[in-house]
Amino acid sequence: LTFKNWQETLNVNLNSVFILIKELLPKLEKKKGNVVNIASIHATLTKPNFSAYATSKAALVGLTKSLAVELGSRIRVNAICPAAIDTPMLHEGFVDNPSNLKELKKFHPTNTIGTVSDVTNVVIFLANNDSVFLNGSVVNLDGGISHCLHDPE
Repeated sequence: LTFKNWQETLNVNLNSVFILIKELLPKLEKKKGNVVNIASIHATLTKPNFSAYATSKAALVGLTKSLAVELGSRIRVNAICPAAIDTPMLHEGFVDNPSNLKELKKFHPTNTIGTVSDVTNVVIFLANNDSVFLNGSVVNLDGGISHCLHDPE
């Protein structure tokens, strides 16, 4: 991990979100809008060599909660923490060992990984008027993996 990599990761996953919210805040307030941040399971559970990513996503969860308190009378701010989602980026991580992707599915109690539709459905719910009392909430979209121990048998 280099400082350059650290800084780039924080810029993409945290600083850009802060800047975007800051710039859009007047419009969000005017329309009683809301923010749904996309964090990650790595905000609370991680693995080796993910220090920058995990830190950036944990900080994004912290930003979500802080802004929900600070801005709650004007806009809502929530986040989701997806685990493995079936995207090209996920598949790129398994190019050298595709059988590990099948193994990853088995770690989830649902015996599958999430879909892009799973993510969009939760975002739509958090953004619409059916969830007006949700503010500062963090939804784990993880197929239950965050509730499992992975002890050897």
